[in-house]
Parts: sequence; C-alpha cells; structure tokens
Amino acid sequence: MMSSLTLLDRMLIIAQFELEAMQQGDVDGAISFFEERVALLDQLQVNQDENSEDCKMKLLALQGFHQIIYEEGLKLKEQIRQNLLESRVQRSASKRYANARGLNFYR
Repeated sequence: MMSSLTLLDRMLIIAQFELEAMQQGDVDGAISFFEERVALLDQLQVNQDENSEDCKMKLLALQGFHQIIYEEGLKLKEQIRQNLLESRVQRSASKRYANARGLNFYR
C-alpha cells in the first residue's frame, strides 16, 4: 500500500492531467483521469503518524484543483451544449436546402 503522501502526489498529477484534458475538450480523457483519481481517493487513508502538515497542504491543493476542474467542467458543458445547438441548426438548414433543391429539380 502506498503512503498517503504518495497517493496525494499522484492525485495532484492526475488532477492536472484531468484539467488539461478538459481544457482541450477531451471528455473521454478527462473521465478516465477522473476515474483514476477517484480510485486513488478510495485508497487514501491519512494516518496520524505521517507528516500531517504535508498532507494538509496537498489536500488543500487537491481541493483547489477540484474547484478549477468543476469550473472548467461547467465551461465544457456549455461548449458542448452550444455545439449541439449549432449542429441542429446546420442540420435543419441542410435539410431545408436539400428539400428546396429537390423540389426545384422535380417541378
């Protein structure tokens, strides 16, 4: 079993990768990193005999990453929503164009 500090270090690195994936619009990558981070969190048991000041600092850093990731997730969700709306509008315009073109050719 890894020490709490090692787990926290790994979680910080993975949180950075998760954030970068979200910023690049890589939803699948972000999900993968999120799942890895949650699996490590399940293993985390901060022991009293470890340097608790280090653990506190790393937990605070993770908390900060979590907030940034959450905010980035809201942005990504809005971007995906906008892309879907634009896609629907383009599909609708394409259908109208195809129908109008078809009607003109067959009349």
